[in-house]
Amino acid sequence: MFYASDLMAKHGIKALFSDREGGCSVSPFDSLNLGSDLGDSEENVIKNLNHLCVSAGLNLPHQSKQVHGIQVCRCQGSGKLHQDADILITTQRHTTIAVRTADCLPILLVDKKTQVAAAVHAGWRGSVQRVVQVAVSEMCGLGANEENILASLGPCIAACCFEISADVGHQLSQSCGKNVVSKRRERLFADLGKTNMLQLLACGLQPNNIELSLACTACQVSPSYFSYRRDHGETGRQLSMISLP
Repeated sequence: MFYASDLMAKHGIKALFSDREGGCSVSPFDSLNLGSDLGDSEENVIKNLNHLCVSAGLNLPHQSKQVHGIQVCRCQGSGKLHQDADILITTQRHTTIAVRTADCLPILLVDKKTQVAAAVHAGWRGSVQRVVQVAVSEMCGLGANEENILASLGPCIAACCFEISADVGHQLSQSCGKNVVSKRRERLFADLGKTNMLQLLACGLQPNNIELSLACTACQVSPSYFSYRRDHGETGRQLSMISLP
């Protein structure tokens, strides 16, 4: 159903990444689909979300309509759906924030000392716009310090499966200052996790404060994940959540 971030847990922070197992949705959304307006029934999505939150011991999360940009939404109080935003930030204890993914990279950030947390949706378009660096800047504007920020980068489509065009590869490499593209049999593949990790290091995070999942949403079998690319768009969504203690 989910795994908790080891890095965050060591600091008393609840942060988790769901997979696609343990819910009630039926094919092609089987089974822990947490995305609405995809073709699954809203009743199933609500049941899945409630089940996940109870199992994780978290309040219902704030979410947003994600648009592959760098918009920021500050959240407090009871969870609800917000308009266009790919960065959710909170400074309020026990307020849960979350992003949905099905190949894009979910990034959970926190500065426990100053009680600032962020959930970031980083697809390739957001990564080109350095969405995670925008999130860190917003956090620091609320009192966070780059050297104290913890970052957990969750499952996404990995370099083994993320085939891209030369133009996209160039844009991603430009965004982090290093080559993040590999070539196999004349085909190009990009590394979203590495791209965002390099961006975090460039804005001052400490290497031992960054955790990177090695799971690939497109090809990992156990646990399995929803993958937009593998399933040609007909699939559900994972949820990645964080809450200040």
